[in-house]
Amino acid sequence: MLRQGSRVFALLGKATPLGLAAFNRQDVSHSWALTAEFGCLRLERLSGDEEVTGQQLFLPHPADYDYGITGPDKSPETTRAVFGLLASELEELVSGLRQGSFPVLGFSQRDQRCSLTCSIIPGYWPHIVTSNMALHGNVVSLEAFLRLMVASLPQGRFGTRFPCLQPVFEHMMRLVVTRRRGVPYSRETLELAPRPAPRPY
Repeated sequence: MLRQGSRVFALLGKATPLGLAAFNRQDVSHSWALTAEFGCLRLERLSGDEEVTGQQLFLPHPADYDYGITGPDKSPETTRAVFGLLASELEELVSGLRQGSFPVLGFSQRDQRCSLTCSIIPGYWPHIVTSNMALHGNVVSLEAFLRLMVASLPQGRFGTRFPCLQPVFEHMMRLVVTRRRGVPYSRETLELAPRPAPRPY
């Protein structure tokens, strides 16, 4: 977990064409960092003045879909600052929308591609599965899911159908309009990203 002024976000690793790798101090000036903020995954350049906090992420595993933050300053607000929603809020939202067997919370040890945005969802990162038809695209990232839900609020009448979720809907609307740094995480973006400037000798 990193802090820069009032901003709190997670550093997931160094983005490479082969996937994520450990992000070291020497990578600050010349590598793309994959960060997580408000449920969005972004490629960005770190400035080097970010403060490393004592907090760490924990992510879902096959037996438990819970996720969150551990450390001295853990709080629901910190978890929301990284994931957008608490695990319990996401579970309640997905369960309320379920018709038959779907949607469900997904789990994968490998990278997935969001069927709506084509962005990469790293292994173990929370996501939504909308059907059992993988051939037609059934994996949705947290960010795409939240944006789709907010766009559908008026037509879906979710506030009326799920009055107990009204605070979650209000929080989701604030998330969607919050500005984020960096660019969406995809292999195409990584390939097109400018090369770092050569270091002076």
